[in-house]
Amino acid sequence: MAYIGREPQIGNFQVCDAISVVNGQATYTMQVGGINVSPETANHVLCSVNGILQRSGSSFTVSSSSITFASALVTGDVIDFIQILGNVLDLGVPSDDTVTTAKVADGAITSAKLASGVGGVAGITSSADANAITITDAELVQVKNANDTGGYLSISNGDSGATANSNATDLVIENNGGAGISILTFNNAAANIYFGDGQDDDAGRIVYDHGTGTLTANAMAFYTAGNEVARFDAAGKLRLLHGDFGATPSSSNKGFEFRPNGSNGGTLDCAITATSNHTIINFDNGNGGVGTIQMNGSATAYNTSSDYRLKENINYDFDATSRLKQLKPARFNFKADADTIVDGFIAHEVSSIVPEAISGEKDAVKVWKDGEELPEGVSVGDNKLDADGNTIMDIQGIDQSKLVPLLVKTIQELEARIKTLEDA
Repeated sequence: MAYIGREPQIGNFQVCDAISVVNGQATYTMQVGGINVSPETANHVLCSVNGILQRSGSSFTVSSSSITFASALVTGDVIDFIQILGNVLDLGVPSDDTVTTAKVADGAITSAKLASGVGGVAGITSSADANAITITDAELVQVKNANDTGGYLSISNGDSGATANSNATDLVIENNGGAGISILTFNNAAANIYFGDGQDDDAGRIVYDHGTGTLTANAMAFYTAGNEVARFDAAGKLRLLHGDFGATPSSSNKGFEFRPNGSNGGTLDCAITATSNHTIINFDNGNGGVGTIQMNGSATAYNTSSDYRLKENINYDFDATSRLKQLKPARFNFKADADTIVDGFIAHEVSSIVPEAISGEKDAVKVWKDGEELPEGVSVGDNKLDADGNTIMDIQGIDQSKLVPLLVKTIQELEARIKTLEDA
């Protein structure tokens, strides 16, 4: 028989295994070589019973590998044959751009037909039930699950319930427990995180040095504008604003260093190289400046605000001597240092005479305050307790420098009385 073009090849015909046992049922399983087979539809099946070709749809239906007759077959009925017709008609090689998505059956393309290295091949496996990798129309790659992390590159191992900040969505790491990022290097290498812009590829940097010799071994440094501004070393020291971050602060190396001092405490070292008056610490509150700590060429000054422009109701005429006589200087030792006797005052005995010299209240104990993380069963205002269940003292303090004005005024009054006696 002649054809125009290629000869049609209608294939994939399968003759099912004989069904020899007819046991009064309507449904039977179709197999080829002992393996279940599933026709495309009932219209793809030719079936003969008792020498009569059956009509699909009305005489039988097909569901997966089962064929169900309109009525149960009885003993003596014979299923002559079941033949499955293929659904492929090969008319040659399709022209370019003629096969559309609609023409390809769902699941018809397997990994065996994909080039090596494409999904499902060469070590790439997937058990995802939703899009895990997406390339958007803006040519952005998203690696994520169905969680709403909003990232351009989102790596998720569980839904945290959180949404990424709109200013930080380029890379999102998410988990429904803890999450982390590891940067691993060889023993004598450094790990770097760089921050840059269109004009500077080293505008900021964080470095952890495992022993390259650039920093001290196992130190972490922070850079801005290409310059180191802070460093943590392996001993737990924090250095800030040093001239030489490899050395401790000194008269020739400016900077601040927080460092361990023995096993029970720490020390803050402050150094400047200038010898002129220099402010080390400014103290400010909502009203403005209230004090400083300053260094000069030979000493340190601890200053509190005293500018006349901050004051009013200034009175130079008051009785200092009577108030001074109410003070009760004493000698005592602190319970924690039984062998050391010192001169001083008892705070609450001074509070009614020079109240500005005293902080705290007599017999006060510490209580839980608003904003603190409260233990279970505790409310704001409840007493804080130590490990033995005892209340914790809220210690009163004294600033003895606040007694100086009273002393000076008393001396002036005494000097006046002495002069009056001398002139009599």
